[in-house]
Order: sequence, then C-alpha cells, then structure tokens
Amino acid sequence: MLYTLTVAISVLFYSIQAQPKKPYYWVTRKLICNSISGHNVSRCALHLPNVKPEQNPDCHEDHDEHNTTRVYCRIMCEESDDTTVLAKVPTWNHACNIFYTYQLERLRKDWYIWRSGGCLNTTITFDVRCGFARDSHVFYRENSKLFEYDDAPDKGKPHVNRFRPR
Repeated sequence: MLYTLTVAISVLFYSIQAQPKKPYYWVTRKLICNSISGHNVSRCALHLPNVKPEQNPDCHEDHDEHNTTRVYCRIMCEESDDTTVLAKVPTWNHACNIFYTYQLERLRKDWYIWRSGGCLNTTITFDVRCGFARDSHVFYRENSKLFEYDDAPDKGKPHVNRFRPR
C-alpha cells in the first residue's frame, strides 16, 4: 500500500514538473534624472532600447495621504505584469530609498515610478525591468490591423500607423 502511494505521488510530481514552461519576455529601460540648479525637481528622460529618449515621460505631480508631493513618471511597461527596479545608480545616493522616497506604482494600465522628498531634486538613474507573458514584437506584427487608425487630415485618406517594433 505504501509503495503504491509512493509511486502515485512520484508520478504526479513528475507530471507536474514535465509541463512545458511558458516563455516570459523581459525588457529593460533606464529613467535618468538630472538635477538642474534653480529648479525644485530634477528633469528625467526615459531610455528604451532602440527608441529615441523621451524627456519627462508623462511626468505629473500628485500628493499622497500625508500631503507629501510625489512626482510620477511613466516608464512605458504597458501590459507588463511584473515590473522591478533592478538598480539605482549611484547606489550610495541616500536621498532615494525604495518604499520611502521612490517606488513603482501601477496607474491607468501602465507603470509609473514616483519620487518624493530628497529624491525629487537629485541626479539618479533607475534601471527598470518589465516582464511580459508574450513577446510584444510578435503580437504587434501579427495584429497590425489593430494599430491602424483613421484620423489623418489629408483628403479623407486613412492614415496608417507605420510603427513596427524591431
């Protein structure tokens, strides 16, 4: 009886491990913030692979429940279900402490990083990793009709979005 139970558990355990793993796709990006003399808030630029840097990517100011000012900047990880700050550079910058003066937060179907307190006006770089359940390049290529739109002002001809990720 014990032998049969052991064999049954072993077979069950093996069948669970034998399931093919689904691929997971990771993309990294950098949010580079530079302090500018005479300003209260450093200016940020989002650097994505193979894309021109975006200055102050949808950055906006908000206040938390303690009326502390937070500046939120979009990091363009839309549809990502796992987003992590891998590193802050320089690591010795004590004005920016995760959970206290910066953190990732999901807003409006995208991920934003907020900064507050001493982290608002400091020169720092955040390395961020976004995880996707499917390869977005394949999805866009296979569903290009979803990304065509018809709002061009030129004589009623539909404007076709020519953006194709590499």
